[in-house]
Amino acid sequence: MEACGCYVVDDIGNIHVSGKELAHTLLRCSGVVLILGLLYAVVPLDDEHRWISALVGIAAVLAIVPLTVRRVRAVLVSERPIFDAVESLVDLMAIFIFGFSALYTTLNRHGDQFLGMANRVDAVYFTVVTLSTVGFGDIVPMGTTARVAVTLQVLFDITFLVAAVRVLFGATRKRALTRE
Repeated sequence: MEACGCYVVDDIGNIHVSGKELAHTLLRCSGVVLILGLLYAVVPLDDEHRWISALVGIAAVLAIVPLTVRRVRAVLVSERPIFDAVESLVDLMAIFIFGFSALYTTLNRHGDQFLGMANRVDAVYFTVVTLSTVGFGDIVPMGTTARVAVTLQVLFDITFLVAAVRVLFGATRKRALTRE
């Protein structure tokens, strides 16, 4: 059995997680999602401040790439690579979801870009439904700008997020193997 303080790997490869580390990770992940959600709720996304919300949304989405590189490097030297990889994915997903939600809310400030999107909650819902590729059809991008933004989100979903998951868990595996 190999132990690292936060989890134990038994002789057949099963991972047994420390309850304290799991609670710590869940608390940190919840905190990040809560803080980003509160920021999304209070940042002005109306006509008068649309440049702020557009800037916030675009900056959040663009920040994902350097943040992912930074988190991969941290996982490679971490004493708790599995937990750090999970935290990284939750952080990146929250930034991604709230970033695109802010962008969609700003684009639809006059109600002419998305059919069925009435508020910020609808924007988060639409972002998550698009991310999951479910596509219920209850909110539909109608304007050209909205369609371009949604197309970029789908391309980003397919390329970057899949790559981020693969790279983060590859780094986790590599770190786990170097510690043995």
